[in-house]
Amino acid sequence: RTHSETFLNELIWRDFYHMITWHFPYVNHYKSFKPAYDKINWRNNETEFEKWCKGETGYPIVDAGMRELNETGFMHNRVRMIVASFLCKHLLIDWRWGEAYFAEHLNDFELSSNNGGWQWASSSGCDAQPYFRIFNPITQSEKFDSEGKFIRRYLPQLEKLSKKTIHAPWQAGHIELETAGVVLGRDYPYPIVDHDEARKKTLVRYNVVKKVA
Repeated sequence: RTHSETFLNELIWRDFYHMITWHFPYVNHYKSFKPAYDKINWRNNETEFEKWCKGETGYPIVDAGMRELNETGFMHNRVRMIVASFLCKHLLIDWRWGEAYFAEHLNDFELSSNNGGWQWASSSGCDAQPYFRIFNPITQSEKFDSEGKFIRRYLPQLEKLSKKTIHAPWQAGHIELETAGVVLGRDYPYPIVDHDEARKKTLVRYNVVKKVA
């Protein structure tokens, strides 16, 4: 796909979300496009939300993205999807919290696109990803930041890690961490949640969607 095709595709998504907010205005009032998704019992842990906001989740691609947002007022589209999915489907925090944070910090904030993007990530929106599709932040990082350049830019404390372990520092050996000058829990946090365990818990909480749909 060429850059122009990608740009055109994003414009189409923007117009699509404009259409949604026009014909279904309740989505602008903190309602899920799919009402069943308002039955989800979110955990909404305020401490974990604060760590997400600050870029201290222990998942480098998520943290780099949030620090980019906090420092520049911008975030790459792919990273927006990753951090949004992480908030909703790893931390089980209501997508509205993330929507509001983005609205406050994004320089390019636009109501329809922001709402549509967050509902897409949480699976509550129109034409959203299936609720059982849960991004693995490690594999997403390996695929879209294979060299770790984005991570190193916003998490300089990890810059000496190899391009393999920088996506998941806790998987690095003791010698590599020592050589890189990284002490987990001091220079960079351990993961706030385990991906596999978080995925299982999310599927259980989202199961209510099937019961009321």
